[in-house]
Amino acid sequence: MEEEGKQRLLSSLQPIRLDDKAIFDLAFGNLKQPISDYCFACSYMWAEALRTTWALLHRHVCVFANGAEDLTLLCPPIGLPGATNAEFAAAVADCFEIMDDYNAPKHGVERSRIEYVSDELLELFSEASPFPLTAAPLWSDYVYETSRLITLEGGDLKSKRHGRSKFMRDFPEHRTEPMTRAHIDACCALLDRWANHGDDTHEGEVNDAQLGTDILRHKDREATHQAIRNFDRIGLVGMVVMVGDQLAGFTLGTPISPMQAMVLVEKTAPEFAGCPQFIFSEFCRTTLAAYPECNAGDDWGIPTLRFTKQSYRPIRVQNKHVLSRAPVPLAVHLPSAQMPPLRREPANPPRPQMLPLNSTPTVRAASTADLDSILAVEADCFEREAERFGRRQIRTLLQNPRATVLVVELEGRIVGWAASLRRRHKSWHSGRIYSVGIRSDARGHGLGKLLTVALLDRFRDAGISRAYLEVRADNTTALRLYETLGFKPIRTLTAYYGPGADALSCRAVLSPPGQPEP
Repeated sequence: MEEEGKQRLLSSLQPIRLDDKAIFDLAFGNLKQPISDYCFACSYMWAEALRTTWALLHRHVCVFANGAEDLTLLCPPIGLPGATNAEFAAAVADCFEIMDDYNAPKHGVERSRIEYVSDELLELFSEASPFPLTAAPLWSDYVYETSRLITLEGGDLKSKRHGRSKFMRDFPEHRTEPMTRAHIDACCALLDRWANHGDDTHEGEVNDAQLGTDILRHKDREATHQAIRNFDRIGLVGMVVMVGDQLAGFTLGTPISPMQAMVLVEKTAPEFAGCPQFIFSEFCRTTLAAYPECNAGDDWGIPTLRFTKQSYRPIRVQNKHVLSRAPVPLAVHLPSAQMPPLRREPANPPRPQMLPLNSTPTVRAASTADLDSILAVEADCFEREAERFGRRQIRTLLQNPRATVLVVELEGRIVGWAASLRRRHKSWHSGRIYSVGIRSDARGHGLGKLLTVALLDRFRDAGISRAYLEVRADNTTALRLYETLGFKPIRTLTAYYGPGADALSCRAVLSPPGQPEP
């Protein structure tokens, strides 16, 4: 009978179809504070990229994803009007049973989890979870005041106003049109151009979700094609920007609550400078002005995307969480409205008892056999698991041909690691140092500098003349080190590491191998 029950649950999963929109809308419309992930358009457009299925369990819409070789719940069970806490608990229990049955023989039941949990539903879990769960932070949605996106007023949005003005000045023949099905092919072609251009500049980056940016961009491209081709059927409204007969950009959005609308997709052609600022502002003015707030979604944990979204000065963020089982009682508090927790080093940490330097340190290329040792270094450097590089993230770096991953050993023991990525631009190459971590008991021996110099040497050997990194603005120890290696701050990234924790983006100009530094 138990096996029959499992088969019944598994057989209840079905693909997401256009005909399902009404029941999804009924469930999502029952929420008081939806996030960008809680709408039918999102569920449908990502269906192929994430291999989603869904079931109605105990009057709750339950959406599953199978895009990363395991089975997860893409968002919590969302109840139809009138659904009770008891039905919610039953739906959660059934969802874990379905995930466990799939994950157990492949990856283990610890891979069963619920993703994209809003603060509103996190509170419901604290009241009605059928068993103990632990909440871990995910990235957050950025929410803006719609009227300010329209005017772009204020000194902190000056660059956005200039970008919008530049586009309008340089391309006086521009015009906007509501998106129709006649625009679909041109929008898909622009999407492909945009994705190919982005692959040249971001290939190989790794985000906080332990996926390469190139992989995410591929999935985004696939999902956006679905959104474009079905925009009117899935409840999206769109706008295109034309310059003469050429499509310069397009955007898609939808209301998600009486107070808030969402910009779901925005793509522009790279040759039209200022078009991103123009289209965002103009779409808010022509289409979203009736909604006081505009939700621009999250940043996937990608630093460049995070910087762009923060540069529009959000008024608040909407937190998201991942829930998994743990052998401890559920104790979840509602987080305050703050930027998502990001990987960072303490500004100037106290120095622990140091290991004596009895041998010459050895720097070498890392391999998958070093994974556990690198993870141990990360655990020593960062108390919060959310701030560490994870196993899959490090493995992705090790397998990336554009990445360099090094370890430093003392007396046969790995006490530090470092990683960098090479980027290909249209006419030049650059390098970015991603991470340099040294165990607390091995600091004070210059090992961080040793690793950084080794990464820079590899950049030079590859013909790279410009190197970049980010560092906390108050981390004076790291700043002094990077200054001795030729790095100079080029801009401040406000709240890059969270509220009150700015970063400095630094650049070094590298001399060719064998030549003195400039």
